[in-house]
Amino acid sequence: MILYSNLNCRNRFHGAGDLTFNSGAVQNLSSFIRGSTGLVKSFGVFMKKDGDEAASLKKRIRELEEENQSLNKIIQTAPIPIFVLDRDHRITHFNRALEELSGFSSREMIGTDTQWKAFYAKKRPVMADLILNRSSDDEILAHYGLKYNKSMAGKGLFAATDFFPDLGPEGRWLYFTAAAVTNSRGEIAGAVETLQDVTEEKIKEKQVTELYRIYRQILEFVPYPIVVYDDHGLVSYVNPAFSKTFGWALDELSGKPLPFVPEDLMQETYDMLNRFRENRKLTRYETRRLTKEGGILDVVIWAVSHSGDKESSAQNFVILRDITEEKRLQANNRTIMRISAALPEYPELEDLMDYITREVKELVTAEGAVVLLHDEIKGDLFFLGASYDDAGTEKRARKIRFAPDEVLAGKVLKTGEPAMVNNADATLKVYPERDRKLGYETRSILCVPIKSDSRIIGVLCAINKKLSLFNDKDRELMTMIAGTVAISIENAWFSDALKDAYRDVASMNRAKGKAINHLSHELKTPVAVLTGSLQILRKKISALPGAALESTLNRIERNLGRIVEIQEETSDIMENKGYSARAMLVKMLETCQDELETLIEHHLVSACHDPKAANPAPGLPLDQVLDRIRKIIDQEFGPRAMTYKNIDFKKTLDELLEIMGREFHFRNLEIRIHTDAPLPELVFPKDVLKKIMAGLIKNSVENTPDLGRIEIRAENRKNGILFRIHDFGVGIEEEDQKRIFEGFFSTQETLFYSTKTPYEFNAGGKGMELLRMKLFSERLGFTLNMESKRCIYLMENPDEECPGDISRCRFCKSQKDCLDSGHSIFSVFFPMEDSGERKG
Repeated sequence: MILYSNLNCRNRFHGAGDLTFNSGAVQNLSSFIRGSTGLVKSFGVFMKKDGDEAASLKKRIRELEEENQSLNKIIQTAPIPIFVLDRDHRITHFNRALEELSGFSSREMIGTDTQWKAFYAKKRPVMADLILNRSSDDEILAHYGLKYNKSMAGKGLFAATDFFPDLGPEGRWLYFTAAAVTNSRGEIAGAVETLQDVTEEKIKEKQVTELYRIYRQILEFVPYPIVVYDDHGLVSYVNPAFSKTFGWALDELSGKPLPFVPEDLMQETYDMLNRFRENRKLTRYETRRLTKEGGILDVVIWAVSHSGDKESSAQNFVILRDITEEKRLQANNRTIMRISAALPEYPELEDLMDYITREVKELVTAEGAVVLLHDEIKGDLFFLGASYDDAGTEKRARKIRFAPDEVLAGKVLKTGEPAMVNNADATLKVYPERDRKLGYETRSILCVPIKSDSRIIGVLCAINKKLSLFNDKDRELMTMIAGTVAISIENAWFSDALKDAYRDVASMNRAKGKAINHLSHELKTPVAVLTGSLQILRKKISALPGAALESTLNRIERNLGRIVEIQEETSDIMENKGYSARAMLVKMLETCQDELETLIEHHLVSACHDPKAANPAPGLPLDQVLDRIRKIIDQEFGPRAMTYKNIDFKKTLDELLEIMGREFHFRNLEIRIHTDAPLPELVFPKDVLKKIMAGLIKNSVENTPDLGRIEIRAENRKNGILFRIHDFGVGIEEEDQKRIFEGFFSTQETLFYSTKTPYEFNAGGKGMELLRMKLFSERLGFTLNMESKRCIYLMENPDEECPGDISRCRFCKSQKDCLDSGHSIFSVFFPMEDSGERKG
C-alpha cells in the first residue's frame, strides 16, 4: 500500500478562496490553475495604474502555470492508477496507469461522469462518488460490505479491497483509497481516488491460506498430541489429539501457559527448556505430564523452534506421544517375569505371597496389598501374604481372620467378579469390622479373585491408591497377576505335598518299627495263644471215645496257619519285600479272633460234656457260625448296603454323649458342648454317624489328661453341618499326623504302649478307628480333617511322658498352662446332599 504525506498548498489572492490538498489525495490542480488565471486577469483591470504590481502579478501567474503543469505531469506519470473528480462528479484527471489498468483512455473519460465504466459492467457509484455525496459509513458498507476498512475513515481516508471480475480476462483484485479535496473554507471541491493491483498478493494469500488449511487438516488428523506456543510459553494452537489425550480444548488454552507439568518435575523441565532454547530442537525426551483431570501420563516429547525473522516471536512446535499404556504393559510383563523367576527363590508359600504383594503394591502405587485365602474348613478368610507401607498394619494383618461378610473380599469370593471402590466411605457401613480390626483407614480398594480351575481359592487386594484412583487398567493388571498367584499357590501346595512325602519316607524306618511291634503285640501273641489252646483242645478231644472231630480241628488249625502266614506277610510288607496283599484282611482276622474261639467252643460242645447222655447238647451249626462272623465284620467295617435316614443331629449327639458319659464317668474332664440352633436334618446312615461320633469322642477322651478340657461343637454351615471336637490333650507329633488315618499306626511309642481300660488316658488301641472313618468318608462323601499341636513340654523334653493328670504334671502350674501347651482338632463336614447324590 502507498501512502501519501500531507500536502497543504495554499495560494492566497485578494478576494479569492483557499483550496486545501488533503492527505492521500491529489487536488484538482488543473482546474485550480485555470481558475486562478482568470482571477488574475480580472485583477489586472484594477491594477493597471500600478505597473510594478502588474509585472509582479504576471510573474506569479507564470509560476502557477508552471506548477500546474508539473502537478499534471506528476499525476499523469504516477506509477499507480489515479483519477480525480470535481464536485459535479466529472473526471478531471485519468492517468496513464489507470488507462493501462482499465483499458479506457483519458481522452474518453475526462469531462464525463462515467468513471464506473473503468471498473464495473453496470453503473454504480465508485468510492470517490460516495465521498462527494457525503455518504455515511452504513451507506458505504451497503456497497462494499466487510471489504470496507472503516478504521481508515477517521484519518480522512476511505479504503477497501475488492475483486473486479470485469477487469481483464480473469478479473483483478484492487486495493483502492479515496479522499476528499477541500477548499480553504473546508468545503468539498472534489475527490481523488488511487488504486493498486493486488491480484498477485491475493493469489499468494489464497495459496498460503490453502496451505494453512492443508497443514491444519494434517495436524488435526495426526493421532499424536501437538501443541504450539511462543517463547513466553503462551499457547497458540493444540490439535484434537491433544484435547482428547490431555482434556484441554484450544479455547481454554489460547494465549495462556499450559499447566501440565507435575510439581516434582518443575526443576527437571526448567533445565530441559534451557537446553531447548540453546539447541532449538528436542529429540525423544521421556517424562510425565498431567491431564486436566489430574491424571499422570508417561509421554515422549519431540520439539522444534521456528521464527520467520529476527523481529517476530519464535513458535515452538511440540509433538507428544502417550506411552502410559506401553509402559504399563512393559511393567506388567517385567513383573510377571520377576514373579515367575522368583518362584524357586521362595520355597515357603507365605514368603512368596509377601514378595508378590510387595510387587503389586509398587506396581499399582498403593499403600498396601494383600493375599487373602479361603479356609474351606473354618469358612473364613486369612492373610497368606501382606505388604503395607505401615509396618504396624502389616504385622496386625497376619494375625487377623475375617468372616466373608466382614470384608469386600468376601463378596468377590462369593461372586467371582472383581470389585473396585474408590470411595471407601460408601462401604464402611457395610463392612464396619474391616478397619476396626486392622486399625487402618481404607480410602479405596481393588479386589480380584484368585481362581484355581473352577473354584475361587482366595482374593488379591490393593488398598489406598496413591496420587489418583484405581481404574480398569489396574484391575486388568491385578487380574493377570492373580492368575500367576493361583499357579504359585498350587505349585507351593504341590511342593509342600512333595516335601511332606519326602519327610514321610524319611520317617518310614521309625514308623515301620513301631507298626511291626504293634502288630506283634496285637496279632502275633493272640494267634500263638489260640494255636496253643487248639493243641490242648485236640489232645482233650482225642481222649474222648467216639469224637469224630478230626476234620474240624484240621480246618481250624489250617485257618490259624493262614493267620500266622498273614502276620508274616504283613511283616514282609513293612520290610519292603514286595508283598501287595491288603492289610485290612489282617485286621479283620484280628478283630474276629476272640469270636472264633467262642464259636469253636459252641460248635464243639455236643458230646464234650457227656457223650453217653440220652440227649446230648447240640452243637452250633456251621452256617450260624459263618453268619456270626459276617455280623462282626459288618459291625466293625460297615454293612455292604447302608440305610439312609433323616437324622436329628443334636438329638443323636445328646443321646450318644449320655451313653458314653456313663462309660468314662471315672475320668475328671471338663466337657463343653455347643450346638447351633437350629441344625438342619441330616440324611445319613445313622449307625455310621454314631460310629464316627463315638470314635472321635473316645479318641479325644483317651488323649486328654484329667482336669483337661474337651470342646464339642456342631455348627450350621451354608451347605451342611460341621462337627468339631477340640481336645486340649498332648497332641500328635508332626511326622505322625500324615499317617494318622492309615491304620495299624499308633502315635504312642512301643515302650509306652499297653492295652488299658477303654477311656483311660493313653489307653491305646488298634489304630483302626480313624482308618475306618477315612474309609467311610471316601464312600459317603463327607470331609474328615485333623490339625494338631504336640505338647510343647513333651517336644522340649522327648524322654518325658505325660502323667495323665494336670495336677501331677511338673511343667503345668495351672489348667491354663496345659490348655496352651497342645491340642488336637478333628473336623467332620457333612454336606447336605440330595438322595440322588448319595454315595455307597
